[in-house]
Amino acid sequence: HTASSHFELHLPYYRIEQMYARLGVPIPRQTLCGWMGMTHEACSLIIEQIKRDVFQGGYVMADETPVKYQDPERKGVCGTGYLWVFHNPVRNVSLFAWRTGRGATCLENIVPPDFQGIIQCDGYSAYDAFIKTPARAGRIELAGCMAHMRRKFFEARDEGEDPQWVLAQVQQLYQIEARLREARAGPEEVLSTRQEHSTPIMAAIKARLEQLQASHRHRPRSLTGEALSYALNQWPKLLVFLGDGRVQIDSNLVENTIRPSAIGKKNWLFIGDANAGERSAILYTIIEACRSRSIDPWEYLRDVLTRLPAMTNQQLDEVTPEAWAKARSTCKRSTVQHSAAQNQAAA
Repeated sequence: HTASSHFELHLPYYRIEQMYARLGVPIPRQTLCGWMGMTHEACSLIIEQIKRDVFQGGYVMADETPVKYQDPERKGVCGTGYLWVFHNPVRNVSLFAWRTGRGATCLENIVPPDFQGIIQCDGYSAYDAFIKTPARAGRIELAGCMAHMRRKFFEARDEGEDPQWVLAQVQQLYQIEARLREARAGPEEVLSTRQEHSTPIMAAIKARLEQLQASHRHRPRSLTGEALSYALNQWPKLLVFLGDGRVQIDSNLVENTIRPSAIGKKNWLFIGDANAGERSAILYTIIEACRSRSIDPWEYLRDVLTRLPAMTNQQLDEVTPEAWAKARSTCKRSTVQHSAAQNQAAA
């Protein structure tokens, strides 16, 4: 209950403490934090299985969000850590990881050494530095985010017809993607449609961007000038979705995954210490996996934390949120079929 209250409903520990006290069960928040530490340890092996699922298949989205944490060395001043989030759109599974920094070394420690494929992200330079390290060179390709490019031109929309023209072209790209989603098209059909309809639009956009930049019509420091520079710098990455039907046109799915933690930050403001950040990452991973499968996190955690002490490592695959949801669905179908059979026999 404490885990779901804090990480799903975003209640600070002091509010949970007050809630229990009103029910006649006074529990200090230090005890609540200790419980979360034990929950973190209990779920750590499940997280290892989720991590394997996230990086399986060679395509993930990545993003990061800053979180304040109490740092004793700063004498009362909060430090800034980061929740890094990786989302596999194909398997619909996400991983949160906590680091006190934001550099390429953080990615090195999170992404498995044997991963190769595509990472879709924004234009943050740490991703470029990461894929250029000797151990990763030639094994990872970065895909860009059309939503980030569009945002730049949207901010510049009042500067004339040029950004508005770009926005209109991007809108056509998103209309194509919407039709593909409505048709539930597979990767092959998505790839074929994009090559036929989206590729000419992207070519027209690039030609117009290069023409505008060469004409010096917009000052480099203007909103349109900055949008032009960003788009052309990111262009090779923005084209990746045209060559792979699995790749999304943007990384909005991983940003949607991060959004609940942003709500939490507004309520609890900061994390108690750097070690608590790792607990938060693990429990956010669990909660998000439940949310994306319409599972009640409270029900899942109650069941799994009860069963874990008697389980072996080989059985952990049975209690990931994905496997748990499938087992519950199968059980419900069996119950319905059994009930229907009994009713038919009685009739």
